[in-house]
Amino acid sequence: MSYNISGIQQVGIGIPNVHEAFAWYRKAFGTDIPVFDEAAEANLMLPYTGGKPHKRHAILAINLQGGGGFEIWQYTSRVPQPSEFDIQLGDLGFYAAKIKCKNVRETYEKYIDQKLDVVGLLTKDPAGKETFFVSDPYGNYFQLVESNDWFTDLKMGTGSAYGMIIGVTDMDKSLEFYKRILGYDEKVYDSEGNFADFKSLPGGEFYFRRVLLRHSKARSGAFSRMLGSSEIELVQVKERQPSLYSKIGFGEIWVLSMCVLI
Repeated sequence: MSYNISGIQQVGIGIPNVHEAFAWYRKAFGTDIPVFDEAAEANLMLPYTGGKPHKRHAILAINLQGGGGFEIWQYTSRVPQPSEFDIQLGDLGFYAAKIKCKNVRETYEKYIDQKLDVVGLLTKDPAGKETFFVSDPYGNYFQLVESNDWFTDLKMGTGSAYGMIIGVTDMDKSLEFYKRILGYDEKVYDSEGNFADFKSLPGGEFYFRRVLLRHSKARSGAFSRMLGSSEIELVQVKERQPSLYSKIGFGEIWVLSMCVLI
């Protein structure tokens, strides 16, 4: 049996107020087309909710310019719980979602004018491309990065989910996993050091090895044109022992969903 990764279908984000969060993401990233808006008991998520069914309200929305969707998830049968410690860059698991931009500098200036929580200054990544980070009202980080891959042109500055920054312990083993299982076989860069674009983030002052991965071939299959290309950035912190926060319950962490054809 073979399979084809046609793109990142969505990122999931646990939040405490689904309607407030939807308004923020719609304003910041243009995810204004709801695929579903549903309050129900999540009976299919028992392996991820401690074996007990919980009620939740979830909204999945997309930006028609392209990119993966956002599924925001709010528990309604209990209070969502944050991490018991301050998460830093390099801790294990999903750290920040990447958002595709037509013009990073223009988006940066727009966010400053809108008084969004821009984290640090406009800087450059190891490939020399302009980039910056923004935080939502709940402390989740997003990296704005350049892309020239668009499904439609609605005269907005951004698309939606373009990839993830992921903390790992063993870079070489992780590279093999993402290449063999998910097909991210192209290295855009493989760099070590202290990085200007990381320094404004919690824990970003440490020494890192970071590798940016993409697919070398264009994606095909269902929704591939709308989902578009994507990238995964693996980050290994070298000067401290990273913490593991991926055991936090579903609905309180990032979730990355790939669109797979069997």
